[in-house]
Amino acid sequence: MNQSHQDSIHNYLQTPVIIRESVENLSPQLLSWKPTATAWSIQEIVGHLIDSNITNSYRIRKIISEPVSPIATFAHESWVDQQQFNDFSLTELLDIYDAITKYNGILLSKLSEEQWLSVGMKGDEQISIVHIIDKFICNHVSKHIGQIARNIGAFEAI
Repeated sequence: MNQSHQDSIHNYLQTPVIIRESVENLSPQLLSWKPTATAWSIQEIVGHLIDSNITNSYRIRKIISEPVSPIATFAHESWVDQQQFNDFSLTELLDIYDAITKYNGILLSKLSEEQWLSVGMKGDEQISIVHIIDKFICNHVSKHIGQIARNIGAFEAI
């Protein structure tokens, strides 16, 4: 496996640590608080990251099994609205994310170079497994860690 793939896997396996560090030791009130009626709470953000991880798990499997087929999309707003993430414990949400990531990490470590080179299609754009890991997962987590920090700041300001 080449270094780029190893780096992608390593960065992906760090996402549960990054998420956990950003939310551990927060009060239950803060975890379920929404800065506005339409904004997500911190627990909903974590739930959304689970949904994204699930969707990207499917995308990876689709790419290695059915190359050049369209990648799956999801209605993330509706998914969050329907799943009642504020009724979960934070531990449950973090454990779910951890389990999905561990499962995917095992798969990714076993992929052949040929599988790493397979692509799916997002419209006319070819999407590689590395793109899914680096952009659709790792960068996406970073974006939402920023949102969590903004929620914390807004909560502390009231």
